[in-house]
Amino acid sequence: MKRFFTLLIAVLALVACDTQTPSSPTMFAHRGCWNKSDSGEFIVPENSLPAVAMAKTMGYTGIECDVHYTKDNVMVILHDGTINRTMRRAGDYSRIEEPTRLSDLTFEELRRDYVLESTNPAWRTPIPTLEELLAECKKHGIVPMLHSALVPSYRVAQEMFGNDWVCFTSEWEPLMQVREFSDCTVLYSINGGTAEETIAKLEQIGGTCGISSMKYELYTPEFCHALTDKGYIVQASIFPAPHEAVAQRNGITYQLTDFSIMPQHKPVEKQVGKNIASTWEWSGKKLERGGITLDVEYSGDIEVMLNGRKYELSNTTSGGDIIGSRFFDKAPTVKITPKAGAVITKATATVYEY
Repeated sequence: MKRFFTLLIAVLALVACDTQTPSSPTMFAHRGCWNKSDSGEFIVPENSLPAVAMAKTMGYTGIECDVHYTKDNVMVILHDGTINRTMRRAGDYSRIEEPTRLSDLTFEELRRDYVLESTNPAWRTPIPTLEELLAECKKHGIVPMLHSALVPSYRVAQEMFGNDWVCFTSEWEPLMQVREFSDCTVLYSINGGTAEETIAKLEQIGGTCGISSMKYELYTPEFCHALTDKGYIVQASIFPAPHEAVAQRNGITYQLTDFSIMPQHKPVEKQVGKNIASTWEWSGKKLERGGITLDVEYSGDIEVMLNGRKYELSNTTSGGDIIGSRFFDKAPTVKITPKAGAVITKATATVYEY
C-alpha cells in the first residue's frame, strides 16, 4: 500500500468542518471525472479519455472504469449493457431510440456508427478500448481501477502498469485469479457482513487488499477501524451526500465519488453565513471549470440546493455536514432553507477554479 501513499493528494476532497476532522482518503473519480449540463446532456462523457484528463486536472489520484466485451470479444469501456444512455449516432448525432446492446455490436460497428454524447463536439469520440483508456491513465499519471470480472482485462492492466493498478469486483473467482499473476491492490465489493467475516475473506485474498461497498450504513467507526487497524483498505463507493463526509470521519481510506471535488488549489471565492434563520442564498462567478464545497453547521432538518441538486439533511445534535460538487461553464449556486425548529449556526461556501 506504500506505493499509493506516495500518490495521496495533499488535501481532502471536502474541507473539514471546524468540530470534526475527517480522515484523508485516496480519491477515485467514478467512471472518470464526468459532468452533465443543466439539460442533462453529458459535457465530459463518463468512461472516456476526456474524463481521465479531467480527473488529472481536478486532482484525483485515480479513476474507476467499467470493462465489457463487444460481440467479437474486444474489451471496451462502458458501464451499461446498452449504449443508449451515453452514446449518439455518429452520422447526425441523433439519439438512439431503440435499445442497442453492446454485446450485439461488433467492434467495427461500434466505432463506425456511434460516438459518446457530449456538448463539446471535440469530445464526441468513439468508445475507448481498454488499452486506449489505460494509455490515457498512464499519460496523465492516473491510477486505473478496473471494475471488471474479466480476467483478460486484469492481464492487460498488469502488462501496462505492473502492480500499480486496482482490481475491483464482487466476483470471487476472478478476484482470486488475479493473485496468480499480480500483486496489485484488490478491492472486494460487498453488501454486508460483520467485520470478522470480512477480515476472514480478505485474509484469503492476501497482499494489498480491502473492501468496497455502496451500503453507507455498514461503515460505522467500529467496522472501519476493525479493518484499517489490520492494514486493509475501506472504500466508500459513490455514497450520497452527506454520507461521504460521515464515512471520512468514520475512517475510510479510499473514496469512489461522482461529485466530490479536490480543492488542492486556492479558493477563488468564499461566502460565509451565520445564524441563518430563514432562506440563505448565494451565487458565485461563472467559471469554465470549477468545484464548490458547502460546509454547514446546524441542528434539526434543513434543505440544501447546491448547483440545482437537492439535499435533505438531518442532524439531531449540533454538528456539521459537507457537500461537494463539480461544475462546468456555469456560476455555482447555493440555497439553504431551515425547516421548523432547525438552527443553522454557520454555512461556508467555497469555490475553486481548475
